This record gives sequence, C-alpha cells and structure tokens, in this order.
Amino acid sequence: MTHQENMLDKYYRGETSLEEEKELKAAVSESKTKSAEKDIFSFYQKEVKVPDGLEDDLFAGIEKQAVKKKSIRMHFYSVISAAAVVLIVLTVFLDVRNKKQTKLEDQFFVMEQALFQVSESLQPEPVPDEMLILWVDDDVEIIIN
Repeated sequence: MTHQENMLDKYYRGETSLEEEKELKAAVSESKTKSAEKDIFSFYQKEVKVPDGLEDDLFAGIEKQAVKKKSIRMHFYSVISAAAVVLIVLTVFLDVRNKKQTKLEDQFFVMEQALFQVSESLQPEPVPDEMLILWVDDDVEIIIN
C-alpha cells in the first residue's frame, strides 16, 4: 500500500489532521490518474467559497426569529398573569363580600330573636274569648256565646 492509499484510508476513517488533509488533497489533485477522490476533492474545492455576509444574514435571521418568539411568549405570559391576578382579586373580593353578607344576616337573625323575646315578655297572654263576634257594624253587632 502506498503512502497516498494509507492517507486515503485514514481520511475515510476520519483520523487525519488538517495538515494531512491538505497534503492528501494536493497529492490527489496533482496525480495524473483519474480517480473518484480527485473528482470529489475538485468539486469540494469549487464549492468551498461561501458568499460574503451569508453567515451574518443567517445569524441575524435566526436571532430575529428567536426575539420574535420570545416577545410573543412574553406577551402571552403577561396576558395570562394579568388574568390570574384579576381572578385572584375577584375571588378575594367575592369571598370578603360573601362573608360580610353572611355576618350581616347572622347579626340580623340574632337581633330578630332578641326583639321577638322582648315583645313576648312585654305582651300579656291573650285571654281566650268566650264570645265569638261575627259581625260589627255602626248599628248592629252579631255575637255568639
């Protein structure tokens, strides 16, 4: 096996350094014989040139999309946060209002019971009527014993 073939095997296994690759590419492109490696190396040599500013444009586009996604996500989070705050405030407000209403109803019930007891103690016992009054008019009264 020649030195060039050893280098090609090493190249295909991915074990060559950059200097060895340069040396191999120069040796293959200088050789007089037609080989697949010569075609591949010449093809990649032509395709090596990247247009100026392409990397900057790509990175700018990626960064722009990332910022746009972040801004949409942040807007979404802020709307959800505002809705959560409103929900919490309403829940607390309604709970306080409900407790206050319940407290007022309880106080009213206690007051009503107290007034009922006072009125019961102040009113005399009703005397059962022995007479039943059926009709009262200016001139006539109808009473049944």
